[in-house]
Amino acid sequence: MTVNPIIQSNFMKKLFFLILSFNFIFSQERPVDLVNPLVDSANSRWFFFSSATRPFGMVNLSPDMLANGAWGSGYRYNQEKISFFSHVHAWQLSGIPVLPFNGKVKAHLGPNHYGSKYSHQNEKVSPGYHSIYLDDYNIKTELTSTKRVGFHRYNFPDNNSSSILIDLGANLGPSGTKRGYIQKKTDYKLNGYTILEETRRRPKPTTIFFSI
Repeated sequence: MTVNPIIQSNFMKKLFFLILSFNFIFSQERPVDLVNPLVDSANSRWFFFSSATRPFGMVNLSPDMLANGAWGSGYRYNQEKISFFSHVHAWQLSGIPVLPFNGKVKAHLGPNHYGSKYSHQNEKVSPGYHSIYLDDYNIKTELTSTKRVGFHRYNFPDNNSSSILIDLGANLGPSGTKRGYIQKKTDYKLNGYTILEETRRRPKPTTIFFSI
């Protein structure tokens, strides 16, 4: 069977165009690929930085370098130490600071003493995910979330002194903590709450409940 060269040429042009079209479609960046969570993270407010969170999520996890104050707190790119990871960074709201560690418990001394040094070379930040290595404790940490739940994964060194600190007395973001409570329900479940002090813009104490 012979094929008309003109028909064959037109067919090949259409096929070539179709292949180019598919390549163009699949090579396009998605809007999420253009997001850089580190923008303005050197001089930020408590609730500006968002990494391990979902759009309109109930929780937004991230490392906190400085914690006490609405301005200059939360994730600060140029600070040398991480105090802890907390779960709520919102306008006039904060809550539930957690830190994995090794060795002697220093919780009573405060975040300036039990925090850890880190390096941006061992950090990965993208929308919905944050990973960072705690140099003082040799622990790799990873954070992510669903719309309502925060997830932590810790890669501990091989020893018998690893623990997880939950500092319900720490002052976070725009307000102090009036009171905190935690109860062990089972070997795998902790329930509790923190009561945030009132602020100038939120004139009543606010309670944040949690289950771990």
